Amino acid sequence: MEYPLVWVLILVLLNFTTGVSGQVVVPSMNPLAVGSNVTLNLVPQSPINIGTWSYETTAIVIFYPGGSSVSTSYQGRVSFNRSSSELSINSLQLNNSGLYTIQGMEPVLKAVVTLSVQEPISNVTLRANATDLVESNDTSIFTCSVSSGTSLSYRWLNGSSEITASDRVWLGGGNSTLTIVSVTRHDEGPFRCEVINGISNGTSQPIGLNVRYGPSNLTMMVVPEMTIGHTAYKTGSVITLSCSAQSKPTESFKWRFNGAFLNEQSPKLSLQNTRENQTGSYACLAYNNVTLQFANINTMIKIVEPISAVSLNRDGKPPILDQSFTLRCEVTGPVDYIHWLMNGQLISLNNRTFFSTGNKTMVINPIQFSDSGEYLCEAFNAVSNLTSMTYKLVVNFGPERPAVTCPDIAMTGHSVTFNCSASSQPPSQFSWFFNGSQVAAGSVYETGQLTLASHGDYTCVAFNNITVRNSTVSKMLTVVETVTMTIVKVIGAQPTLNKRFSLTCGSTGTVYSIQWMRNGWPLYASNRTDFSMNNNTLTLNSVQHSDNGDYQCSASNPLSNMTSPEYRLIVNYGPEMPIITGPALGETGHSVTFNCSASSQPPSHFSWLFNGSQVATGSAFETGPLTLASHGDYTCVAFNNITVRNSTVSKMLTVVETVTMTIVKVIGAQPTLKERFSLTCDTAGTVYSIHWMKNSWPLYADNRTDFSINNNTLTFNSVHYSDNGHYQCSASNPLSNMTSPEYRLIVNYGPEMPIITGPALGETGHSVTFNCSASSQPPSHFSWLFNGSQVATGSAFETGPLTLASHGDYTCVAFNNITVRNNTVSKMLTVVETVTMTIVKVIGAQPTLKETFSLTCETTGTVYSIHWMKNSWPLYADNRTEFSINNNTLTFNSVQHSDNGDYQCSASNPLSNMTSPEYRLIVNYGPEMPIITGPALGETGHSVTFNCSASSQPPSHFSWLFNGSQVATGSAFETGPLTLASHGDYTCVAFNNITVRNNTVSKMLTVVETVTMTIVKVIGAQPTLKETFSLTCETTGTVYSIHWMKNSWPLYADNRTEFSINNNTLTFNSVQHSDNGDYQCSASNPLSNMTSPEYRLIVNYGPEMPIITGPALGETGQNVTLNCSASSQPPSHFSWFFNGSQVATGSAFETGPLTLASHGDYTCVAFNNITVRNSTVSKMLTVVETVTMTIVKVIGAQPTLKETFSLTCETTGTVYSIHWMKNSWPLYADNRTEFSINNNTLTFNSVQHSDNGDYQCSASNPLSNMTSPEYRLIVNYGPEMPIITGPALGETGQNVTLNCSASSQPPSHFSWFFNGSQVATGSAFETGPLTLASHGDYTCVAFNNITVRNSTVSKMLTVVATVTMTIVKVIGAQPILNERFSLTCGTAGKVSSIQWMRNGWPLYASNRTDFSTNNNTLTFISVQHSDKGDYQCSASNPFSNMTSPYYKLIVNYGPEMPIITGPALGETGHNVTFNCSASSQPLSQFSWFFNGSQVATGSAFETGPLTLASHGKYTCVAFNNITCRNSTVSKILTVVAPITSVSISTGETQVIEGDSFTMTCNIVGDPSSIHWWKNLTLVHLDNRTQVSFDNRTLTFNPVQYSSYGEYQCMARNSVSNRTSNRYTLLVNYGPKQPVIAAAPIAETEQRVTFNCSASSQPPSQFSWFFNGSQVATGSVYETGPLTLASHGEYTCVAFNNATGRNSTVSRMLTVIEAIKSVMVKRNKTPISSDNLTLTCDVTGRYDTIYWMKDNLSLVLNNTLNSDITISNNSLHFSPVKVSNDGNYQCVATNLFGPHTSPKYQLLVNYGPLGVNVSGPGLVVIGSMISVNLKCSADSRPTSEYRWKHNNQSLPATGPLMAVGVSLKNAGIYTCVAKNSLTNISMSKTISLDVNGHSPAPPFQSRVGLMLMGLVALSLPLINH
Repeated sequence: MEYPLVWVLILVLLNFTTGVSGQVVVPSMNPLAVGSNVTLNLVPQSPINIGTWSYETTAIVIFYPGGSSVSTSYQGRVSFNRSSSELSINSLQLNNSGLYTIQGMEPVLKAVVTLSVQEPISNVTLRANATDLVESNDTSIFTCSVSSGTSLSYRWLNGSSEITASDRVWLGGGNSTLTIVSVTRHDEGPFRCEVINGISNGTSQPIGLNVRYGPSNLTMMVVPEMTIGHTAYKTGSVITLSCSAQSKPTESFKWRFNGAFLNEQSPKLSLQNTRENQTGSYACLAYNNVTLQFANINTMIKIVEPISAVSLNRDGKPPILDQSFTLRCEVTGPVDYIHWLMNGQLISLNNRTFFSTGNKTMVINPIQFSDSGEYLCEAFNAVSNLTSMTYKLVVNFGPERPAVTCPDIAMTGHSVTFNCSASSQPPSQFSWFFNGSQVAAGSVYETGQLTLASHGDYTCVAFNNITVRNSTVSKMLTVVETVTMTIVKVIGAQPTLNKRFSLTCGSTGTVYSIQWMRNGWPLYASNRTDFSMNNNTLTLNSVQHSDNGDYQCSASNPLSNMTSPEYRLIVNYGPEMPIITGPALGETGHSVTFNCSASSQPPSHFSWLFNGSQVATGSAFETGPLTLASHGDYTCVAFNNITVRNSTVSKMLTVVETVTMTIVKVIGAQPTLKERFSLTCDTAGTVYSIHWMKNSWPLYADNRTDFSINNNTLTFNSVHYSDNGHYQCSASNPLSNMTSPEYRLIVNYGPEMPIITGPALGETGHSVTFNCSASSQPPSHFSWLFNGSQVATGSAFETGPLTLASHGDYTCVAFNNITVRNNTVSKMLTVVETVTMTIVKVIGAQPTLKETFSLTCETTGTVYSIHWMKNSWPLYADNRTEFSINNNTLTFNSVQHSDNGDYQCSASNPLSNMTSPEYRLIVNYGPEMPIITGPALGETGHSVTFNCSASSQPPSHFSWLFNGSQVATGSAFETGPLTLASHGDYTCVAFNNITVRNNTVSKMLTVVETVTMTIVKVIGAQPTLKETFSLTCETTGTVYSIHWMKNSWPLYADNRTEFSINNNTLTFNSVQHSDNGDYQCSASNPLSNMTSPEYRLIVNYGPEMPIITGPALGETGQNVTLNCSASSQPPSHFSWFFNGSQVATGSAFETGPLTLASHGDYTCVAFNNITVRNSTVSKMLTVVETVTMTIVKVIGAQPTLKETFSLTCETTGTVYSIHWMKNSWPLYADNRTEFSINNNTLTFNSVQHSDNGDYQCSASNPLSNMTSPEYRLIVNYGPEMPIITGPALGETGQNVTLNCSASSQPPSHFSWFFNGSQVATGSAFETGPLTLASHGDYTCVAFNNITVRNSTVSKMLTVVATVTMTIVKVIGAQPILNERFSLTCGTAGKVSSIQWMRNGWPLYASNRTDFSTNNNTLTFISVQHSDKGDYQCSASNPFSNMTSPYYKLIVNYGPEMPIITGPALGETGHNVTFNCSASSQPLSQFSWFFNGSQVATGSAFETGPLTLASHGKYTCVAFNNITCRNSTVSKILTVVAPITSVSISTGETQVIEGDSFTMTCNIVGDPSSIHWWKNLTLVHLDNRTQVSFDNRTLTFNPVQYSSYGEYQCMARNSVSNRTSNRYTLLVNYGPKQPVIAAAPIAETEQRVTFNCSASSQPPSQFSWFFNGSQVATGSVYETGPLTLASHGEYTCVAFNNATGRNSTVSRMLTVIEAIKSVMVKRNKTPISSDNLTLTCDVTGRYDTIYWMKDNLSLVLNNTLNSDITISNNSLHFSPVKVSNDGNYQCVATNLFGPHTSPKYQLLVNYGPLGVNVSGPGLVVIGSMISVNLKCSADSRPTSEYRWKHNNQSLPATGPLMAVGVSLKNAGIYTCVAKNSLTNISMSKTISLDVNGHSPAPPFQSRVGLMLMGLVALSLPLINH
């Protein structure tokens, strides 16, 4: 290209121009489609005098003053606007993508833009390597391609879900290929690929996979289920077994019973009218004939006959206590086991209960009472159980433990009835004896009227006429007379407090005991209460108030008693504890009333004294109006005119005047921040204290706030803002208080902390507003300065449109004209320009996997920061990704697949930003991870298909090698029918012609043959217990593994069971019973398996463990039956021997009646006639006689405590054992108790009290026992542990009674000594009235005249005098809250201690409570509310105590903690009531204030109907007119109006998905909150669903179909809430992605029906298009008869006339031709050993071809056909052989079925083979004229023959030649056979010998021979 000179100059100058401007190039569109136009605009527009537009490094336009020039290559395609510098380019092509630059020299600027020209996407096509797949075996590879399109990105969809890569899902080829390894049933799709570039997108038609799987999850259900508790089914049951599995295609089923296949191939097996021989293992086998997978499941079915009858009977004699007893259970039907039950509970084996073998007999030996009950036996088998009738067992015994019931004592004149009973079965008969003489018979005996002579022993004898035993019991009857009178009498004076007083109980009749009662409750002796020796006198040593009450005495003997009338005791006392109640303070002008009370019986009289002078009488005294002279002591005197005693109490009354004025005043200057400021409290009246308050809260001193000494001045050392508030002072004395009005303190300050709000950055052309504020009191004035010059006043300042000159400092000056202070703040405003261009460019080479790759971000304008994004997400540096220092370059150190994506850079400054167009990065790689899918095993005769795939960009090409030799190309390779020679390595080579890389993967194919036979055989002898036994598994076929099963369960080796190395032999080292069962072996290889028939193993053994059942003991005269059993296979025979001599045969032996000679060994011999073994067991039978007598006798002296004592048990009869009992309980030896060797003697080594009791001995042998009568043992001892009971202290004048007791048998006698001298005998001793001389030791001596022992005990008696008076008195003033207060305890008498009490509880010192040294003074340092209560002091010494009357302490205080109760909210029109309360003593008075004005008095205040003006502060003032204090509390009442109406409104009638939609909540009233509800649930807000700031509007942006529902809004405030009616939001949407249902493939002449559906509201309308042309409307479209022209894309367009939207889906229909003809053709004439090809010539489209020979599928993997291969549609013979002769057909198949060719007969031409020449070997001249030579050969077609003589050709032809007999014709003759078709020749020779002499031939003959020779010479030679 040639340029004018100006071009050259401009270009040279521009090369040195590097200026940067703020302008950018903005294209009219980017990216752009091929063929479109674009205009490049310079923004902002700027005329350029000299400059260029260029593409990459090529100039497009050069412009200069006066003209411009367009490059030749762009002429006609570009236009340039000189005034705006814009460049327009027409008809863009792909090679126009790149960097466009405008560069100016005048002015200097440079701006760039990158254009992306892209080709639109068209015809997105999705292909799959296969769609019919097997789960887990196959790999699916999808390839997505387009007819046209550039800058492509791919997105894969499974249904509506996006597919992402995983360990099983690979994306390759820049995401254009999708590989799913080991497909699962969940991978069926439909799959689509979506292709996108910057200008268009497209989606492929869906492809679905047909994944075949299973069978899996095989389950078997048996109906009916077995009855609960049963483990089998009853005979006759109908049982159905159902089998199911997950499988595709549907599985087929087979059933096996005990390993044998049944003639049933459905999923159900029905067993009708079942019998026991149908018990066994049932197996269900499921098979999928596509996946070639099996699954099986087993279950065991057991059929059993039910039990029909069970009975329970006694075997032998009835049950007798301690003897043996037998029950037998007889069952009809098969029995698994028998349970025995007693009273419904299972019986278990114990040392008395035995069961025979099989549990049919139960023996109880010996039987006990506990064995009585109802017995059942229950028989069980697997399907039934049956229970016998109940057998009731009652044990005969007795008589035992006879007992007589009757009274021990009776009164004369009455009858007594004796009842006698004994434990006995059957019941006993009874006889009665009185003092030894029989008086009656029967269990009941009545005496008649008693006299004193009726006293004595009554004996009952019980007799059992069954057991012929008797038992005796006696009872002593005592006869007495009745008590007839009791009365309480007073001895001496009436009861007086603290004095002695006695009562006596007068009685008539025999009295055994006297009991005293008070108020109906028994009375016992105490330190104040004594009883006389016989209890008839009650003495109160010191009468107390607590002794008041009603007293009675009760006299009794065992037959009668009488209680006296009540005696009322009232104690006289007092007066005590006088109390004055009334105020301690009084106010002048008021009256005061005092009340006086005292505790007294009878009540006291009262007198009043004031300052010592009597002023009144009576319990109440009123002062009259008080004056200051009324101040003083008021005394009350209480007088009891009965006790002639008085008591005095005083009270101090203080009279004071009222506080009348308080006010707060300022001292000095007004309050100023951080300066000193003081307030003073001015008062009038007597002031005790001053308190300060701020905002109604108490104020306390701190580090800034001081109070003067008397609290009247408040000083702030440094005033702070926090000191603002309302201040009051309160002055008070105990009777009045007053609070000042509020003083409002406001602190002046400032201006402080001025602040400028407004932007720090501004853009040229825009205005900026600054606002200035400062903290100030009063508010500040403001001035504005820019760069030091004033520009405005006021708090706000607007700049006007900004220029770069507007950059600088803006200052605000705040001024306070009160404090005359100012404060300044400045703000810097930065003015910037906009970023105008960003573009991503590649640096260097395109991206390659694992290589370095860089992108740069080119920008125009001021850039503060650059950010990179990938797929719209921010991108950050990592160990592979780096950014340059200014972030403008992005470098990938090693590009990875994960780097694929759309990259952008974003350049920004604080006021603008711009993001570049997307740069699509696609990484080239591969091939990687090639995978071969296909089976690892193949069976001869079957074909195998391998599929190869690899991850690659672009997709790889594939080649196949078998054992190193290439056999095919393409991703799929089919082997043809397999032979054993097909075994080997199949290698797939994947090649990427872009990366020029390849990758290889191999797969080994193993070819095997089928297992055809398995059988279990026995090796050696049959199975014998504990001997070695072997089974072998014989098989035919290739066996990879052998498994053994027993009873259909897998069998594993253990310490007894071994398998040979190849598992074919199973050896039992020691056969056991557990080895019985059905054995099978299963032989398998990976392609086939076979299980042998069952071999039933039964172990021969025994006899083992013979057992004799029967009693070990027998009684003379009884028969005994012994039963023998043994474990044996087959069952044993039995013989019986007694003491060595055979006595019987058979399993049972009965002895006959026993004698003592029957005692001995009974032996049973069990014999097995199969094992020829025997086994012996013996049982000893012992014959015994009965025990007849037992009695307990004493050996030596009677029992004495701690001495040795013995008892012996005398018996008659044979005794096996003796047991001793005490009190009917068994007795065992211990460290004090011993038994003799035979247990007949019981010795106590040291008799103890615990040994007392009734002793018996029981003698027994196994057949009988007898228990002795009871021997009563009583131990003599003592006296021990003497004790004196009685008081240790006594009071002078009182009697003291001491009682002495000691533990002794028999009882002791007692003597009393005082200070060493005897004073009395007997257990009780009364002192008489005590004096101080009665003080001393009192000793009791106890003596036992049997043991001749004594024991002594002493007691000290102390005599003392009484305390007589206690009273509580006040010291000083009455109790005041937080002040000091004291009480003293006045006493009379000797006091050891004083105890203070409050409210009846002891009082202890604390940090507020002190006691004086002797405890008589109680001081409260600071009285508190908690000190209220009743106070007493108690004075005591060891002998007496006295408690003072109560002193009641009441604390004056308050008012405190006022509280207002009532609502904080009120509704207009309603009344509100407030209640005020405060803690105060006495009660407060109340006043009410509303917003500072008084409105009412009293504790309650009702507002009246509320209005909005009722809103405000309500204050309650509580006032105590005693303490003269007040307290204030306030409450804010908020008045609101209720909500009256809520509704929802919208602006739209139709709601369309994707649009914005708003609902508004219209409310009448003032809501505090608004909530939106959907379908009665709160609306969930998200980025699509939003509410306005006040919640009144709900906006969906955009609205979705999921927004459909019923909406309500609810408004509420504190007094009301209301919900709108429901608004139903119905969203119109769609149509969503439509779906076409139809077959993807069809044949010509067929019809296809398409159905289209789409989700839409309202329902869509449908239109159909074929290859872009409309063909129908409606959801269903039928094509009509198909032709090849019908092949193409059928499109359904769904249209929603409400949303105005449509959606399209297409489906490709493939139309294929039917196969019209199939013919076999050959490539040449078939000749043996040549290669031959037969071709299947097919007219029409076909998918596969296979071959048949002689009507059978051609099998290529046998020896016969080893040289035949199939390639595509041809059958190759390499070479062809005669054995290949036959009728050949080829079968072509497509999706619609097979089509078979006519038969082609293959006849292979061959030979000649096996040439044979026959003829005579020797001939004699003259014997014949000529001989014939014959030649033959095997050939197709028939051979041609030529002859030679001595290697010279002869003219003769044909198989026969005649040779004249002559010497010259002798020689070697050769026959040459030739096949003219195969062109093969073969020869054979024969030797002809001629003997004799031949005459010369005639002339004619010679001439003929010569001619023949000439002819021969003229023939050519034949080469063999």
